Amino acid sequence: MPHVVVEEKGCRDCSLCIEICPTDVFAHDDGRGLAVVRQEADCIGCTSCQYICPSRCIKVTDVALQRPFFRIENDAALVKRLLQKEPVSSALSPEDLKEALGDVSFRLLALADSVTETMGRGQKAVGRKAGGLAAAHLPEMYEGASMQEVLERMKTRFEGAFDFEPTVTDGAVSLVFKKCSMHRVVTAAGGKLGDHVLCQLFHEYWAGLVGAFTGKNFSVEMTEVGATCSMKLTPRN
Repeated sequence: MPHVVVEEKGCRDCSLCIEICPTDVFAHDDGRGLAVVRQEADCIGCTSCQYICPSRCIKVTDVALQRPFFRIENDAALVKRLLQKEPVSSALSPEDLKEALGDVSFRLLALADSVTETMGRGQKAVGRKAGGLAAAHLPEMYEGASMQEVLERMKTRFEGAFDFEPTVTDGAVSLVFKKCSMHRVVTAAGGKLGDHVLCQLFHEYWAGLVGAFTGKNFSVEMTEVGATCSMKLTPRN
């Protein structure tokens, strides 16, 4: 049976969990001004509450999470055969890609400004949490039998935006980026590589990704910043 927990100190009293729950597991405690679990036995394990909570203070455990397997490349190829249609991406021209890059760059820089304004020095936590959440949409990574295989799968998945070489030594992960989309965005904006908010978000994002795939918590150290950037992820005790 699913187990639902609300961390009371983190609850903002937004009532989003109460509104989205299809089986009315939650109720509002007017006296304390927060959401509480009232009917845990009715929980169906959809985890909608966990994902919608802006404070990330709801945890649903003892559930078998379904992975979005339609995102796996091999399955996407199968869907293509069944539908007898080419994916939209195959029709994109170099001009389309250039326009998309400009649009994404603008949005990333706007995101960096927004994070700085709202989170201040908490921006690294935002990047790490984003990596952990993104991992749920990359289910093929979890199929790796070893950390090295997981990293090789990540290399294939991200090759369009990042070209990196992964190595594992005594549990520590080293990622050497020879091509990085963030490098282009930050440089074009006149920012300082490594220190820019986007760089810091990106470093923690990768720590969150690798941590989610391997079940470990990593600290981040940039050992080289420039034309080539090197990142070292060390497991925390």
